[in-house]
Amino acid sequence: MGSIAMPSSVDKLRSLLPASEVFEQHQPEYKKQSEPWSVHANQHPKVVVQPTTLEGMQKVVKYLYNSDLDFAVRNTGTGSVSAKDVRNLTAQHVPDRDASQLDAERTRSYPKEVILSTHGFKSFNFDRATQTVTLGSGFDWGEIDKLMEEHAPGYAVVGARCPWVGVAGSALVGGLSWLSHEFGMISDPQNFLDAQVVLHNGKVVWAAQDDPDLMWACRGGGGNYGVLTALKFQAYPYPEKVFGGVLTVPYSSLQQCSKGVSAMAARTSDPKVAMHVINQGPSMGMPEQGGKPGIAFMLYDARGEEHARSEDGFAWVFELPGAQEISCATCTLQQMHAVAETFRDWQGNNLFWLCAPLVSDLDEEFMLRAWKWYEDSVKEYAGLGSGSIVLIEYMQLNAFNSSPSRTSTAWPHSGRRHVMQLALGCSPEGAPSNLKEIVMKRFQVAEDELAGSKKTGEYHAGFLHEWNDLKQVYGENYERLRELKKRFDPRNRFNKGVDLLGGKISEGATL
Repeated sequence: MGSIAMPSSVDKLRSLLPASEVFEQHQPEYKKQSEPWSVHANQHPKVVVQPTTLEGMQKVVKYLYNSDLDFAVRNTGTGSVSAKDVRNLTAQHVPDRDASQLDAERTRSYPKEVILSTHGFKSFNFDRATQTVTLGSGFDWGEIDKLMEEHAPGYAVVGARCPWVGVAGSALVGGLSWLSHEFGMISDPQNFLDAQVVLHNGKVVWAAQDDPDLMWACRGGGGNYGVLTALKFQAYPYPEKVFGGVLTVPYSSLQQCSKGVSAMAARTSDPKVAMHVINQGPSMGMPEQGGKPGIAFMLYDARGEEHARSEDGFAWVFELPGAQEISCATCTLQQMHAVAETFRDWQGNNLFWLCAPLVSDLDEEFMLRAWKWYEDSVKEYAGLGSGSIVLIEYMQLNAFNSSPSRTSTAWPHSGRRHVMQLALGCSPEGAPSNLKEIVMKRFQVAEDELAGSKKTGEYHAGFLHEWNDLKQVYGENYERLRELKKRFDPRNRFNKGVDLLGGKISEGATL
């Protein structure tokens, strides 16, 4: 009887939407709509449903919540969320399980799983009178860049620096921007003003107006309280052109780079100046450079080129030994964000994991330790040199301190913090079966190796793993979040990514 019941649940789901909003494994569009960022996370769901109307989303959410179907919510796939049709899995898809284990899974009574995509929600409205932007949850930030230039020239919202990141997911987990140095995080209450949410019973609410507790939880709480269909953001008057781009420096200049980054972190307080430091390699559209890669600076100065090249800007970077300008120019925000387009090539092609400890001190040896951590990671498996990054997101005080208090948003944040984005990945071809174990061990020692006695014990809420302690991540807000989770998701059906009731992280978040 179980084998008969499962298809009937999927058939009922199909009947709720037009055929154009349902994608199945035999359709060409299925791959694009279902593939996660990392190959290892692709669990080959039976079906993807993508409502394009609020009424359709209400029907689907209510039905899925009360059905025997497990489901995952996604937009762009950046968070590697997926859902599995166990009968289609092979040892190639899940390299850490052998064939006998997979056979055992196939004999269990699994429902065929479903991805619920918000990608069909693409409304956009800029209200000049209130300087606010209301937009659908199906966008990525690159699409918003284009719409802002077209409909709101001279204004900007605090949005992600990578154009392929989903709007909704970045707001739900904190989210950082080139503008964060001036205006704070994407999820901060002065930036993320309201959210339209379809609750588990199909009811639609605007959270800030109808239930402020829900709005609070949406600001960095990881989602999983319902399905976001629209978001409202504050827009700010902002220069239409900035100066930015990429400058590279050879590995031989690593020590000078490390001292310069430390000095800049100590002296700079201009909120319109920002910088990332990353290893050269495929992520930047450059050849693989092994365990000792060169350095690439991503520079950003909203005060213009003259300021950027001055002593108040990045003169010291331009003067580093071997410095070479790759794409430094006056540009729009959209063009500045497009610098990160090279990362998009990894989606659906690589094995990939990301971790982001927060650090409080960029001392003169910090970059040396960061590059040593990278080198030691590549020594563990040489293939990691083809798909890994060590990225220092130099942040100013406002980024983590623009909320009134640590309890103003679900994810508490305060203090001067820099984000250490560590990504380890490679081609799936020839990867060892214990690759994930290797990667997680490298992540777990990273904070000690990079920050030592000055480690904060804090991690960005958008890049968590099974070993992260949710009580530590959400701190003083943890118990309140759990109570709200019980209220808005009493059956814990929204359980991918941050699973507060289970007290754990399941692989894949809604980005």
